[in-house]
Amino acid sequence: MRTIRRKILAATLAGSAIVAGFASPGQAQTDATFDITGGTLAIAEPASTVDLGEVNAGSLALNAQLGDVTVNDDRGALVAEWTATVSSTDFTTGTETTEETVTAANITYSSGVGTAQLLENGAFVASVGLGLGTPQTAGTWAGIGVNHVTWNPTFVFTLATDQVAGTYAGTVTHSVA
Repeated sequence: MRTIRRKILAATLAGSAIVAGFASPGQAQTDATFDITGGTLAIAEPASTVDLGEVNAGSLALNAQLGDVTVNDDRGALVAEWTATVSSTDFTTGTETTEETVTAANITYSSGVGTAQLLENGAFVASVGLGLGTPQTAGTWAGIGVNHVTWNPTFVFTLATDQVAGTYAGTVTHSVA
């Protein structure tokens, strides 16, 4: 008899252990997930031709602002970092002689203070007085998650005393990575 009781007790304990691993009657469990999708990293600058102003012949410099440049980082990254780069062609008029050209090396760029949307988690680091003879860092961002930053860069064109009158044209390019 004792052996039969032991077997029944062992079977009862084993059955209780198996039942303990499952949901109780009237209850169900489901694992669930959801996604947060990230967007893109993009930069925008004034879309059309910008008039940077005018100075009199014989002036040694022209200071001008380009208009708003905006980086939209919708990637939603834990480490949200980007670098905006700026470059410029020479600005020329007429037949592009030396007196009709302001070389990119004679153009400086300062991003100015970047304005981030409210509740942004990070910081924009501005650039100051960069010569555009080669591509330069316009500004950087380091933070967390989505961020949108806008700045209005200032250009200083260093002019020669024999710079001729005319409409000077060039191309400024911003990129972000």
